[in-house]
Parts: sequence; structure tokens; C-alpha cells
Amino acid sequence: MREFDRRLIEGGTSGIELMRRAGLAVFEKILSIVGDLQHQKILILCGKGNNGGDGCVIAQKFLEYGIVPEVIMVGRKEEIRSDARFFIDELANKGFHPTFAEDLIHPRANPTIIVDARLGTGTSGELQGSLYEWVLWVNQQRSATVFSVDIPSGLNGDDGSASTAIEADYTVTIGFGKRGLLLGEGKKYSGEILRVNIGFPEDWGGSSFYIEASDVLNLLPERPTHSHKYDYGKVLVLAGSRGMSGAALLAARACLRSGAGLVRVALPKSIAHVIETALPEAMSVHLPETRDGSISKRALKILQQQMEWADVLAIGPGLSQHPETMAVTQSLLKNCKKPVVIDADALLAVKNILSDLKKLKVDFILTPHSGELARLINSADGSIDFLGGLKRFYSKISKTVLLKGMPTKIYDGIRCYFTPTGNPGMATAGSGDVLTGIIAGLMAQGLTSVQAGYAGAYLHGLAGDIGARKKSPMGLIAGDLVDNLPHAILHLQRAV
Repeated sequence: MREFDRRLIEGGTSGIELMRRAGLAVFEKILSIVGDLQHQKILILCGKGNNGGDGCVIAQKFLEYGIVPEVIMVGRKEEIRSDARFFIDELANKGFHPTFAEDLIHPRANPTIIVDARLGTGTSGELQGSLYEWVLWVNQQRSATVFSVDIPSGLNGDDGSASTAIEADYTVTIGFGKRGLLLGEGKKYSGEILRVNIGFPEDWGGSSFYIEASDVLNLLPERPTHSHKYDYGKVLVLAGSRGMSGAALLAARACLRSGAGLVRVALPKSIAHVIETALPEAMSVHLPETRDGSISKRALKILQQQMEWADVLAIGPGLSQHPETMAVTQSLLKNCKKPVVIDADALLAVKNILSDLKKLKVDFILTPHSGELARLINSADGSIDFLGGLKRFYSKISKTVLLKGMPTKIYDGIRCYFTPTGNPGMATAGSGDVLTGIIAGLMAQGLTSVQAGYAGAYLHGLAGDIGARKKSPMGLIAGDLVDNLPHAILHLQRAV
């Protein structure tokens, strides 16, 4: 964004004009959310830099609206930078004078709206002194609605790190999104993220993309009145082993709930009754099994025949790491001619055949969590820099990679997509199996691996958010995610 500011300024748009646009855009967002401002008590906290200048513009707009805000500039007047100083002088010309305070002072009244224009995206390290005290004070104002300008004060815009930061109800981010709003502690502090454009061409966007509801809704296929089940794809789910039949069930249920027309679940014959009893909408394929209850090497020919039927293969949930099962997985994938979603135990099998998979022209998506990705790239200590790790792994396989977590990230070799939905309650057994099923169901309906990756992750997280509101994050289980998938889709259709 600093680079984009420079480009606009070199193109003839002054820094003062950009600041004026930013303040106006934030004010309009506040007005659209709050509505009637007449009985509100407004506190605007401004810093020394551009964020503080934005805050002064917001103060001007409140004055024009007939509302007198309280404006506290945290610092000395002589420390204020040039563009922000311009708007302080404009306020003075209108007879309005902010309060300058280096230390924490108590506002004149208990605010109902707090505008946080204190610190910008360049924040790093631990807050100290009055900065720290102001953040604590704002976070104690539970009855006030807090709007952060661009990013909550105290949050690092690059990686989302924060010793502490303002807990915003809304963050109005200017221009393009900031990764720190989603990474690390970003989601904890940012509240609802609202983006405003103040003149930056949309095609200036870089290689990171923030997925919004409209991005997902635009991908969901329409259902003509004369359509039938074969129009929405056939998915073969290869999953499950003795003691892990639930993983196969969750993936298959999610696949159907995400819109797939037909689903077959191929699993060891001794646990096939689980699918036949709990999910009559799916078909089962009884496979030969090992003594340990996992898929035997004798199942390979059956699976090759089943792949002729399928449009998409989802493989891995609850599969087990039995050597015979791993060998079947490797053989099936090395010769696969259909799109595939690879997860869980199948990721372990993939590690030794990456060069074989790289040669395939088929659309694959692999869905590791951070520990699995670290093993796939042979990270010595098990830790990874997420973007570096995604790039390293992609270079080995040239297939779409989805890194599960908060947020989920999808990488296609050029772009990294971030999904904003989801909550800590989804850190529960089976959640990843559900995501596998959603992605496979979407791919069966014609989405590419990248599209199904970010749309599936968005819906997965939204279903989790709906479930958490109903049952609390602590009470969330993977089955709730499947149950709430239709509600997530309805929510999208109504919101956009």
C-alpha cells in the first residue's frame, strides 16, 4: 500500500487528497453501520502519522453532520507530520481544537463510538508507555462501538503479530486488504473487516487475495429446473479403516451437502455398514482389507474400475498408514486421470511419489495442515514460514496446495488466497474430513482445484461460524459443520 500511495502521488494525486478520501470513506462506513448519529458520543483517537490525519478528516465530517466529537491527539502538536498537520489546521480554522496529550487522559464523556486512528500498518514490537495504556483503556470500554482506521492500533500489518492491540468491532481497511488482519492475532482484534477503495485501480492488486462472499457465490453452479443428479458430478470417496469409519462418513456427508450429484464411498468391507446405515444417500463399495482393517492391495483393481465411473476422487480421511494401504494409494494416484482431493493419511503416501504426480496433467489439490506441510518439505524442526513453505512444496509438485489453519490459505504457484471465515471451535476431530468432502463436491460440479479450494474453505469456515453462534466454539463438532453447510450457502445468497 505504501508503494501504491507513491504511485498515485506521482500520478498527480496529492497525499492530502488521499487522506481526505480515506477519512471520508471511513466516515461513510461508520454512518452506514450506526445510522442515526444524533445521540452518539464520539471519541476519535489520533496519532502522529497518516492514520491521525485520517482521524482529523473524520472529525471534520462529524462536524459537518452537526455532531461535535472529542478528538485526542496522542502526542505533541509539533510531532504531527505534514499532511496530518494540514487537517489539524483546517479544524482550527473552523474553530475546533483537538486535545494534545502525551499521557493517558480520561475523555469528557463515556463514548458510544470510538474511532481508532492511532497507529497504522507499520506497527511492530511491544507497545509501551502511553500507547499501551490507551489500548487497554479502549478495550475496557465495553459499551462503545470501536472502529479502527485501516488496522487496529498495535497490530502488525504484515504478519498479524501483537503484544496487545485495540479490539475493534469494525476495521475499515483502506485500499487493499492487509495480511495482518487475517494472520496471527489479526482476526482476534479486527472484528468485521470492511474495505474501501479511495482511487487505487483494482488491477493493482498483488499476489495475495482476500476471499469475499461474492467471490464464492459467483462460483456456485445454478440448478436449472430440468436438471438431474448426473449434472452435478460423481465423487468416489476413498477413506476409512477399522476404528476410523467416521472420517469416511463425514467426508461423504459433506460431499453430498456441498451439492455433488452422486457419491460412492470405497472402504474396507467390515465397516461398509456404517455408510449404509448412517448415510443411505451414498453408495458403498466393499473393499478387501488387511488383518488390521485397512484397505488391502487386493483392492487396487476394484478401485481402478471405480475410477472409470467417478468424475472426482477424494482420498485420505481415516485411511490409515498401513503399508499395503499406502501402496494402493500411491499406485492409484500415479496413474490417476481424474481430478483428486488428497488429505490426511494419503498425504503421507504422496511424499515419496511427488515427482510422479508433478508429471500428471490432472487437476489435484492437496490439503495439509502446518505439521503435515512441514513433513512434506522436510522441515528439520517442524516449523514453517507459511508462504515460503507453500512455495517450496508447490515447486515439488506443481499442484494446488491448501494449508489448513486460521486463516486457511490456498496457493496455485502464483497467487495466495486467504479465507476470512472460521473460528477456534473448528480445531476438532473430523473438521478436515469435512473440508475434503466439500472441496470434492465442488470440483465434481465443475470448479477448478483453486476455485473449489477457496470456495470450499470459505463455506467450511462459514458453516463453523454459524455452528459456533448456535452452540459456542467449545461445543462445536465436525458433524455440526456438515449440518450447517446448507445454512452457510443460504447465508451467502442472502448477504450478497
